[in-house]
Amino acid sequence: MHQNLEANSRPDWKSLIAEQEGSGLSQKEFCKQRGLVLSQFVYHRCSFKNKNIQTVKPALRPVKVIGNESSVDIRVSLPNGFQCSFPCSIDMSQVKRLIEV
Repeated sequence: MHQNLEANSRPDWKSLIAEQEGSGLSQKEFCKQRGLVLSQFVYHRCSFKNKNIQTVKPALRPVKVIGNESSVDIRVSLPNGFQCSFPCSIDMSQVKRLIEV
């Protein structure tokens, strides 16, 4: 019986994470207002994000560059926050190898 009480009193981390992301508050401020332990919030947030990233099959999509190729960069932003840019003249197989790493 005691285990059921503990299970019912556990925070619904998935809902809390979604609520924080839509609130405009920092994680620290959100946790402070809700009486949550920041390190636990960050742990569960990372756990859910890693599960979501693993279930999505990565894919490169073809793009067409229009304009002056000498002044255009290819910019890549990944869901984990990683960003990089390459000169348009770079061989696409090199870009693919770098991103797959």
